[in-house]
Amino acid sequence: MFKNLKIVKIKLDELQDFLNSDEYKTLDCLPISAKRVFSYTNNPSRQQHRPILYLGYINSQLVCYRSVLQDKIQSDINFSSGWLSGVWTRHDFRKKGLAQQLLKEVYKDYEGNIMVSNLAIESYNLIQKNVDFSYSHTLKGHRFYYRLSLAEILPAKSNFFGKVKPVLKLLDFFGNLFLDVRFIFVKKKNFTEIQPAKFDEKLEKFISNHNRNSLFKRNMSDFKWILDFPWVEQKDKDDETDRKYHFTTSAKRFFQKAITIKSDGEIKGFLFYSVKNAEMKIHYIFGDSEKETEKFAEFILNEIRKEKISYLVMTDDKLIQTLKRKGSFLYSKIWNKVVFAGKKMIENHPEIMTKEIYMGDGDTIFT
Repeated sequence: MFKNLKIVKIKLDELQDFLNSDEYKTLDCLPISAKRVFSYTNNPSRQQHRPILYLGYINSQLVCYRSVLQDKIQSDINFSSGWLSGVWTRHDFRKKGLAQQLLKEVYKDYEGNIMVSNLAIESYNLIQKNVDFSYSHTLKGHRFYYRLSLAEILPAKSNFFGKVKPVLKLLDFFGNLFLDVRFIFVKKKNFTEIQPAKFDEKLEKFISNHNRNSLFKRNMSDFKWILDFPWVEQKDKDDETDRKYHFTTSAKRFFQKAITIKSDGEIKGFLFYSVKNAEMKIHYIFGDSEKETEKFAEFILNEIRKEKISYLVMTDDKLIQTLKRKGSFLYSKIWNKVVFAGKKMIENHPEIMTKEIYMGDGDTIFT
């Protein structure tokens, strides 16, 4: 443990001033992006009195940081909580326990009401061994591959693939030309019952009826906030923020959509999904019957063809089984989302273990 690690905590109401400060502008490594600041400060579940950014300094140099996505548990008892969202340690200070020192401060400030998911393998191992955390939920999902995307997937796994990325792009291009022949004779469908979601009282009531056992019970203000304040910006080239911030802030293609199925003026289904580059994620899906699952599956397959999506990720079992039955994917594999929660929170509120968590809960929906 570094005794000379100086920890600076920035509360939510101090975040904008930090973003505008001379210190922030001169940092070689940014601990937060402007888009995250705007998102955090407009969060419907914001907690002004709690720190949201934890900075670790040694000899006045920023060597590590953690940030927290604030949230609200709406179980049998309502209480504020947070998600660990973004941890970084300078390469020459790693494996020295600095990130754990910051984590202890987060745990203390949030009184153990903290959760974490979407972990890189090193962070996963650290949380798994941490005595303050325990398994909370495992969402059993699937990833379907519909087109080749070797140039996007493989370089992240090996430096060798990064060096031959141009070759991988050529393989993707010619391979997908061949694969797209599958869809030449597919008849285009009109989805007249599927419309952009209108966030009104009808939709609020529909979602409320379908997420009664949810741990977070997302509502209209949550979905509006997510759509209005994304963390990722669509643009062709990286800028200085992309180079200084170690988490995704831009993509060549990024959008989020919320849609509904209506019949005789009544809402029968709700779907919230995002597309980043060649990947589509299904964050929330609710339907009155298997009929809506079938319609959403057809709509998703149509979007995959239209938007040239390479792979699709989801955790809704009904939708997974429907897409398996429909085929047309190259191959698929299991994709699980493991969630850890503070042991203190589980001890104080054991009912959270029986509540549902969706793929979009936490920071997944922003990235």
